[in-house]
Amino acid sequence: MQDFTPNPRLGLVFTLLGAGLFIPDALLVRLAQAPTMDFAFWRGVIGGVATLAGTLVFARGAIPSLRQLVSWPALALVLAQGLGSLFYLLAIGQTTVANALLLYASSPFLAALMGYVFLGERISRFTFLCMLAVFAGVAVIGSGSLGSGGRVWGDLSALANAVAAGAYYVILRKAGPQSLIVAAAFGYFATALIALPFADFAPFTPTQWGLVTVNGALCLALGAAIQMIGPRHLPAAEVSMLTMIEIVGSPLLVWAFLGEAPPLQSLVGGAVILSALMAHGLWRLRG
Repeated sequence: MQDFTPNPRLGLVFTLLGAGLFIPDALLVRLAQAPTMDFAFWRGVIGGVATLAGTLVFARGAIPSLRQLVSWPALALVLAQGLGSLFYLLAIGQTTVANALLLYASSPFLAALMGYVFLGERISRFTFLCMLAVFAGVAVIGSGSLGSGGRVWGDLSALANAVAAGAYYVILRKAGPQSLIVAAAFGYFATALIALPFADFAPFTPTQWGLVTVNGALCLALGAAIQMIGPRHLPAAEVSMLTMIEIVGSPLLVWAFLGEAPPLQSLVGGAVILSALMAHGLWRLRG
């Protein structure tokens, strides 16, 4: 096996490009107005097929052996991707897009915790303080959903998605040069498999088919494929912090097109979270 040398600049470019493709994701889900489990099933199928097709055409060398496909990083990624995608759609369907994305913003610090436990990556005192600030912001956002049963479950789904996202980046970091793009495809299929028993399979309109196809093939498959390169070159916590452009861009896009204004608590809690992320990012740049 050839020696692998991380390239932080390359990791930065691909991480930002992949995150940019995810910005319209929530808007497309909202515009489709399809049952959550139906959308989850077809999104997973289309995302998985598009990922496998793209790998066959553009990256045949990334196709793993059976031994690599059943290795623990690959299987763990299938689980993290499969559950994360489902929790994301449940969050979008049951709470505001701002809540779903701002709560997801806790994933960098969840990644840092998991990186400490599983990879031995040290957590600095400043990072720990930023973690406390982020979790305080999460508590403020959650307080705005108390008394609204549907939004509470949506917020909890968003937090579950954040846990899955943190695990996702730690797994990629641990895998190093091992390509897990095919494992990600099977993760999309896992989402579809989990959603299958709960889907009604109501007929989609041509517009809904177009939206779920663009969502699954471009936002999910292409965005994730590009973004997977980042953790090979950057620490898990840094990668998930760079993807925070989605956290800002996606709710603003939904607000602009659908008029879905974030609740006051979400703005306050989100400001705390994003301030902590910005402060931590600036601190890392100085280091």
